[in-house]
Amino acid sequence: MPIRRTGVCTLLRKPGDRLMKNGSQDFAEDIKSYMTIHELLQVRIVDDPNPATYYSRINDIAEGKLVIAWPTNGGIRLLVHRDQILDFSIMRDGSPYSFTGLVDATALEPLPQITLILSSHVMRVQRRQNFRIKCLLPIEITGFIRESAQDEILSPLHIQTTTYDLSASGFAIRHPKRIPEGTLLEIKLGLPDGNPSIKAPCRVVYSEALGETSRFYRTGMQYLAISEWERARIVRFVYRTQLKGLTT
Repeated sequence: MPIRRTGVCTLLRKPGDRLMKNGSQDFAEDIKSYMTIHELLQVRIVDDPNPATYYSRINDIAEGKLVIAWPTNGGIRLLVHRDQILDFSIMRDGSPYSFTGLVDATALEPLPQITLILSSHVMRVQRRQNFRIKCLLPIEITGFIRESAQDEILSPLHIQTTTYDLSASGFAIRHPKRIPEGTLLEIKLGLPDGNPSIKAPCRVVYSEALGETSRFYRTGMQYLAISEWERARIVRFVYRTQLKGLTT
């Protein structure tokens, strides 16, 4: 069944304490707090098992995007392309901080530069937190679950609902039944960008009651396999939603 690409999204500013449940700052606040023109950056390729470190600096900050000098190592430029996500590190008061950024555009003239969209919070080196927005987007979820830990028989699951929030690493929904942590499911997520729905396998990372009197559970899921282009679509959608919230 096709998914209608309609949705309502707002900035999510309520603090929390878990995956996709924390991160009250948006990208503008992170840039204001941590970024300055001429800031030196260390750059690595995400998920590279033997990453070389490249070096860059911030040349400009405009419309919530970073414009950086093309990263180099010993005079050799880093090979990058649009929609690629890179790892960045900066130093603050003697402590390393890191974040990820999506390559939004590249230019060789008049100077070799890369334009970035921040895709995660700037955090002291421990664990990164992707930007998250409260977002109502159509989503279809299918798979099989165990109703309880004692059950040996799997029951089919088919949910058509909307997301509760969304980030580049996963999303949450509200559902009247608890879905056990670790459950593997398939999702079809509709983004209002004119492209096909995103299909991906996911894993349930938490499922908790919304409150003592609530009949619903808030269930968070993490993408297990998603293409670079699909993740870039989510990052751009989150960025546009945050930017809209700053200008309205």
